[in-house]
Amino acid sequence: MRTVTVGIAIFPGLYEIPWGTIFAASTIVIIPLVILVLIFQRRIISGLTAEAIKG
Repeated sequence: MRTVTVGIAIFPGLYEIPWGTIFAASTIVIIPLVILVLIFQRRIISGLTAEAIKG
């Protein structure tokens, strides 16, 4: 059991670095996170501003 970033970092490459595979795996991991941020953008910003006003 590893985190995604560690799993991507240890992709096997005996004589060369598999850049295409690393890029594809990174894209598959990043796309759902970007979608979630876009969906919850208003809540994230309102939460940050509410904390800034309190303090």
